[in-house]
Amino acid sequence: MKNLSQKKGKPKKGQKRRRSYDRDPSVSIKIIGASGQPETIRVRLPKQGEVLGIVTQILGADRLQVRCTDGHTRIVVIPGKFRKRLWTRQNDIVSVMPWYDFETQVNTRAYLVYRYNRNQADWLEKKGYIKLD
Repeated sequence: MKNLSQKKGKPKKGQKRRRSYDRDPSVSIKIIGASGQPETIRVRLPKQGEVLGIVTQILGADRLQVRCTDGHTRIVVIPGKFRKRLWTRQNDIVSVMPWYDFETQVNTRAYLVYRYNRNQADWLEKKGYIKLD
């Protein structure tokens, strides 16, 4: 028999609570796929505080060197949740969250937030979000 006094939103023993996160700001676009059929993909736009950049060098120890659109070159740390799941190469387009050190005003480091695939990167270049060399 169920315990009717238990609140509806409280998870039962051994269950995790599902959290609702606000959705990423993204745009749906249509492209022509490999089969010749039009396909719809979503492109994640950078949130407030995030910067787009191009990976210039793989440094090892879960770090990358990224040339950002604001003119800075940053050492980007790959967070633990992306380490084995998200593989990055040189010239990949990424979104990073800079570390701002308020004491020295140096922003030479950042966290990796998202890696764009080739179709998404082409769309970002076409719309003027980033310039590819």
